[in-house]
Amino acid sequence: MKITLEQLARATGGELEGDGSFVIEGAAGLAEAGPKDVAFLENPKYAAQVGQSKAGCVFLPMEAKGRVQGGPANRIWTSEPKWAFAQLLREVEAKQNPRPASGVSPKADVHPEARLGANVSIGAFTVVEAGAEIGDNTILGPQVYVGRGAKIGKDCRLYPQVVVREHCEIGHRAIVHSGTVIGSDGYGFSTDMKTGSHRKVPQVGNVVIEDDVEIGSNVSIDRGTTGPTKIGAGTKIDNLVQLGHNVQTGRNCLIVSQVGVSGSTKIGHQVVLAGQAGLVGHITVGDGAIVTAQTGVMADIEPKAVVFGSPSRPHREAMKLQALMNRLPEMYETLKELSKHQKEEIHVR
Repeated sequence: MKITLEQLARATGGELEGDGSFVIEGAAGLAEAGPKDVAFLENPKYAAQVGQSKAGCVFLPMEAKGRVQGGPANRIWTSEPKWAFAQLLREVEAKQNPRPASGVSPKADVHPEARLGANVSIGAFTVVEAGAEIGDNTILGPQVYVGRGAKIGKDCRLYPQVVVREHCEIGHRAIVHSGTVIGSDGYGFSTDMKTGSHRKVPQVGNVVIEDDVEIGSNVSIDRGTTGPTKIGAGTKIDNLVQLGHNVQTGRNCLIVSQVGVSGSTKIGHQVVLAGQAGLVGHITVGDGAIVTAQTGVMADIEPKAVVFGSPSRPHREAMKLQALMNRLPEMYETLKELSKHQKEEIHVR
C-alpha cells in the first residue's frame, strides 16, 4: 500500500500538519510503527506516548492540540483518530485478503432449487440446500453449510465452516466467523416424573439476524422452540458466546466473549454484556444497561443500570460490598478481641 499524506487526510476528513507528499506504506500501533507507518492516539491523556513513536505520521484527536510534544512531525488532526485509522486498515485488509472471485466452486454442492443473487462467491465443499436464498455479492467461504429454506442477505461474508441451519435468516452486510452455528436446537426437554428421563421437546422456530450484525468464531445461537431467536441490527457478538432459544436482543448491542444468555431473555437496545456474564432465562435487560464482567444476572435490570457481582447488584453497591469483604479478616479479629474482653469483664464482675 502506498498513499500520500495529502490523500490520506482528504480520505479521512482530517487536518494535515506536515509534508503532504510524504508516502505511507503501512499501519501499526504507536510503539511498533516504523518511519513508513501511520499510527493513532485516541485518548489525549496518553499524549506522552506520541513523543516516543517512530511513526511516519500519527492521527491525533483535535482536543490534544498543544499537548503533544515531540514525536512524528507529520500529523493528521481529527475528531475520531481511531475511526480514521480504521479506514486505512480497511485498505490494508482489502490488499491482504482480496475478495474471492464470483461464482460457484466446482467442488461445492448447490441444490438446483437454491436461489443465488448476482456476484455470489461460493467456496469449495460448501453445501447450499433446497429453497435457500443467497443475496447479491455475498461470500460463502469453503465448507459453509446453508440449510433448507435459509435466507442470507446481500453483501454478507460467512467464513469457512459456518453453519446456518434450516429456515434461519441473516440480513444484509452481516459477517459470521468460522465455527459459528446459527440455528442449533434449543436446550428444551421435558422430564418424565415417573422415570426421571429427559424427553426432547422439538425446536421448530428459527433464528433471525438483522442487518449489519457481526458474529465471532465458535458462537452458538439456538433456534426458538416456536418463533424466532432474534439478534437486533448492528449488534456485535464476540467469540464463544451462547444465546439460548427465543433470546431477543435489541439494536447495537455489544456481547463479549464467553457470555451465556438463557432462553427467552429479552435484551434492550445498546446493551453491553461484558466477558463471562451469565443471564438466567425469562428476564428483561433494559435499554443501555451494562452488565460487567463475570456478573451473574438473576432478575430484571433497569434501563441504563450498571450491575456487577453474583447475584448482580448496582455497581456502586457491589463495589462497597466487595470492599467490606476484603476487610472481613480484620473485622473478624476485632470481633474476637471484643468478645474476649467482654468475657473477661463478666468474669471479674
